Amino acid sequence: MDSVRLILNAAMIGVLNLASFVIGFFIFRLSGSGEQRIIQGTAAFLVAVALVVVWLVVFRKFNRLKVEIDYIRVFLLAFPCAAVIFVLVHFVVTGYLTGIANILAICAYQFPMNVLALAIAAAIIRRMEKAPR
Repeated sequence: MDSVRLILNAAMIGVLNLASFVIGFFIFRLSGSGEQRIIQGTAAFLVAVALVVVWLVVFRKFNRLKVEIDYIRVFLLAFPCAAVIFVLVHFVVTGYLTGIANILAICAYQFPMNVLALAIAAAIIRRMEKAPR
C-alpha cells in the first residue's frame, strides 16, 4: 500500500481519537457530574472505539486497507499523526505548545482504544467477507 494512503488513514484515526476527547468533554458537561476524568475518559474511550470501527468498516472501500500489515502500519502511524495534530491544534487554540506529558497521555489512551477498535473492525470485516452475497 502506498505511503500516502497509510498516512492519511493514520491521520484520520488520530483525528477521530482526538475528536473523541472533545465529545467526551461535552458528555461530561451534559452529565453534570463532578467526576470529569471518569465521565470524560470513559465516554472518550467508547466514542473513539465506535468512530474508528465505523471508519474502518463502513468506509473500507474508501480507505482501502486490505492486508493485515496495513492495519498494523496505520495503528503505529496513528500515534505520531495524532501527536502532531494535537500539538498544532493546541497551539492554535491556546497560543502555546503543549507539554510532553499531554502527548504521552494521549498516546497512552490511544493504544487500548485503537487495539480494541482494530480487533472489532477486523472481526466485523471478516464476517462480512465470509457472508454469502
